[in-house]
Amino acid sequence: MGGAKIGPGFSQWRRGCTIPNTQSAKRQLRKSLRRRKRNDLRKSAIRYWRRHLQKLIEAGQVEEAMAAFSEFQKAVDKAAQRRAIHPNRAARLKARMARRLRPA
Repeated sequence: MGGAKIGPGFSQWRRGCTIPNTQSAKRQLRKSLRRRKRNDLRKSAIRYWRRHLQKLIEAGQVEEAMAAFSEFQKAVDKAAQRRAIHPNRAARLKARMARRLRPA
């Protein structure tokens, strides 16, 4: 079954979800989809820097790893500040990565 078409970006609506009836509900749905897209980008940045940093640590490139760790921290802090991830999760991610970086 195809999804209901209620506006731009809504053609792939999930089955079982209710379609908004009022204008304000449609607007809220559009806003939540935009927010979800932004949050996904923030989480994607965390995953990218995490993988990149792990590769640098395994390769023994300490200077590059320190620079990447700074970028990783920045991505995690931004995501936590915007509530894309929980602040405790941000702290845990940074602590674990710092622990991996310490022996290198």
